[in-house]
Amino acid sequence: MAHIILGFILVSAAASRAIAAPPPCSEVAQMVSPCVPYLAGRVWAPFGPCCGGVAALNQTVATDGDREIVCNCLRSVAPRFPMIDVRRAAVLPRLCGVAVNVTIAPGVDCSRIITPP
Repeated sequence: MAHIILGFILVSAAASRAIAAPPPCSEVAQMVSPCVPYLAGRVWAPFGPCCGGVAALNQTVATDGDREIVCNCLRSVAPRFPMIDVRRAAVLPRLCGVAVNVTIAPGVDCSRIITPP
């Protein structure tokens, strides 16, 4: 289940067309950490800093390689978030207004992340 946080951010990242380099892994973790209360079911809906982090991360990945880097980073931090609800992770990008076209799943293969059409 901890890999779901990877899935929701990865999905967000897959929609990006930005030209910035991906942030360092520590910054990626900071971007998603405001979403933990929502993803863990402690709040009803994602709040401003959560969606801001999702949108910001979405804007930092421009290439398939960038998305793979972010994906692998999230895989490394996912064990820190064992309480993530899979259903909440699946709808988070939409609730934050981020368009996606990648299936959210615990076993996301980072090497298969591609730019959406």
